[in-house]
Amino acid sequence: MKPLLTMAALLCAFLLSARTNTLRSTATPPEQLALLERITAADTLRMEHQIVISGYRKTVSDAKESFFVTNGTPFHLSRLQIRFTYFYGDTSEMLHEETYDIECDIPAGETRQLLVSTFDRQHKMYYLHGKQPKNPATPYTVKYRLLSFDTRINIAQ
Repeated sequence: MKPLLTMAALLCAFLLSARTNTLRSTATPPEQLALLERITAADTLRMEHQIVISGYRKTVSDAKESFFVTNGTPFHLSRLQIRFTYFYGDTSEMLHEETYDIECDIPAGETRQLLVSTFDRQHKMYYLHGKQPKNPATPYTVKYRLLSFDTRINIAQ
């Protein structure tokens, strides 16, 4: 009987104790909202250079091209539009151009790896500055340009 009373007392104490929220808040901080309200088109253009694309990679057999995006803005990025221009590696002649709309989740000050479907559907090309394949393949280089970005505002936790 005594263990049952002890168990009941512990259960009551547990239920009556105040809950501590240990979850990180996902709501956009008020100071970031105030900054968004003050921002102008000229400020947005300056922030374009704070979004850095690096670490491009694609081998012959890859169905996806991967790269890293570093968000140097004070905002949470939710979508990017990037134009990739591909060139033959030996002649620098333009090979292909593709614009990608990429859903992403990149908090301010952080880096994420993103993937896009490759333009090379026949798997006959490889990135010149990457791993050279054993079988014959055509090398290429790529240049990218950020066309637009969207920010995310979370209004609730």
